[in-house]
Amino acid sequence: MWDWIGKLDELRRQNQLAVLVTVTKSSGSTPRKQGAKMIVLPDGTFFGTVGGGTPEHFALEDARNCLDEMHGATFNIPLQQRGEFPACGGTMELYMELINDNPCLYLFGAGHIGQSLCRVLDGTPFRIHLIDEREEWVNATGIPGNVIRHHCRWSDFIQKANWCDKRTFVTIVTFSGTVDQQVLEEVLPHPARYIGMIGSRGKWAGVQKNLDGKGVDLSRVHCPVGHNNGGDSPQEIAISIASQLLSVYYGRE
Repeated sequence: MWDWIGKLDELRRQNQLAVLVTVTKSSGSTPRKQGAKMIVLPDGTFFGTVGGGTPEHFALEDARNCLDEMHGATFNIPLQQRGEFPACGGTMELYMELINDNPCLYLFGAGHIGQSLCRVLDGTPFRIHLIDEREEWVNATGIPGNVIRHHCRWSDFIQKANWCDKRTFVTIVTFSGTVDQQVLEEVLPHPARYIGMIGSRGKWAGVQKNLDGKGVDLSRVHCPVGHNNGGDSPQEIAISIASQLLSVYYGRE
């Protein structure tokens, strides 16, 4: 038996979206029986097998559909002749479960607002990656233990991160407007469901002017970030940002 539990743990640590395919029922002549597993990644890479041939062909196709639609499903595969694919005559039921599908927040800036946002979002579906070049800030006490901390250059993280237009959220709250714009410019070419940047309307007008003509799409950027709740303390701003993140995630805006 292959180590599918070990592979799932590896993918979890990599924050890699995947589908776990499990044979839940089989009847008649089938290449694999109940309990057989396969893991499918968005690029089509897969590990393990549910039997090769016809069942595997359609399992990969159905898994890609689950990834496109971001939900699990159960499929029945009758192993009869389907087009050019001969088969052995039995029936298999496959359960497809999304793995690591929680929304992923790439939070650039571990200052007062960034740390407050980590605390406000604790206990929500968001898996937070906190990024900052300043070691003393990103490793500050009081940040929830489940926050994944990255003490590195902004650009290095952006280049190595996993990007997905259905589950990636970005919030930019660094210590400098210049750095905010730099991070935003490097993030924009990547797929993301949400991009928010802290700043006033005046700051946003300046950023738009600076990036005008560079071929970047600024229409999907939320700036000023968050819902206007009237507050101006780090905690109040964090609450406004969290409210907007959750509203987008749950399809309310």
